[in-house]
Amino acid sequence: MAADVIKNKNSPEQRLFQAIVLQAFEDAMTTQGTKQESYLKKEAHDWLLDRNKSFEFICWNAGFDPDVISSKYCKLVKDGKIKFTELQRSWVKYRGLYQDYRKAKTSSERKEIMEKIVEVNLKR
Repeated sequence: MAADVIKNKNSPEQRLFQAIVLQAFEDAMTTQGTKQESYLKKEAHDWLLDRNKSFEFICWNAGFDPDVISSKYCKLVKDGKIKFTELQRSWVKYRGLYQDYRKAKTSSERKEIMEKIVEVNLKR
């Protein structure tokens, strides 16, 4: 896909939108287990699967059919070329629990969530 984009002589605006789509694919394909890379992977994965207005807008402005982009991504997931490592899944779980912790209204809720956070395995 990147080779097709590079070959085309598109406007700077279109190349910018194409770069956003390509970066989402790159982020989703990472195998690195760092906290930041895991968060970026999850955000890209969700963006490519959710097909929200932003996804549609960016694809159309990049000159891509959102259905084709979504299908290609789903095929990569189905074929096992895009998957989350155990460490990446742990970081994503940790982030969700931490967000819940920040939203908790009582000390007992925070304590319960903190116990779950401590159980998350972030070993490399």
